[in-house]
Amino acid sequence: MSKILQVKNLTIGLKKKKERISAVDHLSLSLERGKTLGIIGESGSGKSLTCNSILGLLNKATWDVKGEMLLEEKAYHPENRKEMQKICGNRIALIMQNPMSAFNPVITIRAHFEETLNKPGVKKKTRAEVAKIAEQLLERMYIRDPKSVLDSYAFQLSGGMLQRIMIALALAVQPEILVADEPTTALDLSVQYEILKILKELQAEYNMSVLIVSHDLSVIRSLSDEIAVMYAGNFVEKGPAEEVLENPMHPYTRLLFAAKPDFTKNRLPVMQGQPPTLGNRAEGCRFRTRCPYEEESCAGYCEPVTFEREGHYCSCRKWESINGGAADGNSNS
Repeated sequence: MSKILQVKNLTIGLKKKKERISAVDHLSLSLERGKTLGIIGESGSGKSLTCNSILGLLNKATWDVKGEMLLEEKAYHPENRKEMQKICGNRIALIMQNPMSAFNPVITIRAHFEETLNKPGVKKKTRAEVAKIAEQLLERMYIRDPKSVLDSYAFQLSGGMLQRIMIALALAVQPEILVADEPTTALDLSVQYEILKILKELQAEYNMSVLIVSHDLSVIRSLSDEIAVMYAGNFVEKGPAEEVLENPMHPYTRLLFAAKPDFTKNRLPVMQGQPPTLGNRAEGCRFRTRCPYEEESCAGYCEPVTFEREGHYCSCRKWESINGGAADGNSNS
């Protein structure tokens, strides 16, 4: 599989007067063509920051972004606005977390589709062509009476409706990469199921790569080929989806998965403590202040541990004792 997107050694810092407060540290990821990488973790772990940095959407006055980003092995520069205008909305599309803030309130939904499909540098489409594409996509999103919706303004529609329209807008350009930040947050469970089904169908149809962020483990499970678990600005575990889901190695991953509702009367286990705030992150393993297996050695830097089993890795020094040993595990510096 060819890697369509690579992010190497990404660091994101919050600028505060003369200080630089670390938010994301030395993070690396890759996305293969036609595959899905799911990122999961608690709020404040840096998931949305990572997505926005890839798209060049972070304010330079507020955030300091460093690292290397490659699109099909060719470096691109998120801080270069002209360069990103050719990439965003064409090769890479975004589904934002908050649909209410994604639309211009003074233009119709039809005008949003016209702007999206007739961006500079692409062959212009007629109003009739735009309307046909928009109506077909809205119908696939289970929106009734798409012609009426196209002539509506965002403030006249519900949050769930806007979420589906935003997904349709992102897919209208048939992007090579879709970045989806909590794409089903505002949707009912029945609609969420249908939208996830549509995303999988369109991904296969366009051979599209997807980077999806979600708090919902069922969403990540249904779409992802690979899963990365994020905590306090970096990945603590990453590997093939089935491997991570069935055999989580990091204490944080295990506790996160255990807290998933199972629709029984059993009391859910509660993860003690809160994620560290920016500027208040412990040295060494950042999860150690909440970890039931914490010991003095955890205050040192946690080197990632790579497993022979299909590239599964985590960044816990005690993975072997926590998991009762692993015959096929191998620690690599």
